[in-house]
Amino acid sequence: MARRICLDCGTLTDGTRCTTCRRPRERAMLQAKRQRRPRPTHAEDKRRAAAVAAHRREHGDWCPGWRRDPHEASDLTADHVDAVAAGGAESGDLQVLCRSCNSAKGAR
Repeated sequence: MARRICLDCGTLTDGTRCTTCRRPRERAMLQAKRQRRPRPTHAEDKRRAAAVAAHRREHGDWCPGWRRDPHEASDLTADHVDAVAAGGAESGDLQVLCRSCNSAKGAR
C-alpha cells in the first residue's frame, strides 16, 4: 500500500490520517454519538423490563418478528415504536422484539 501524507499534520502514513491524529478524531466521534443517543433513565429501563416481563407472561419467549415471521427467541428487548432519536416521545409506546429484529429495525 502506498504511503500518503496525513490530512491533518502532514506526516507520512499508511491511511488518510496518522495514528496520532486519528485517535482524538475517533474519540470526538464517539462522544458525539453518545450525545445523540443518551442512555435511557432508570425509570425507562424499569418500564422496558416490565414490558418484556408482561410479554413473556403472555407469549413466552416468542418474538413477533420485524419484517420476518414470528420465531422463538430468548433475548427479548423492548424498544420504542417511534424512535426517540427520530422525534418520538420518551413515554411513547414500546414493542418487544428479539435483539436481531430490534437491530434490523434500527438499521432501516
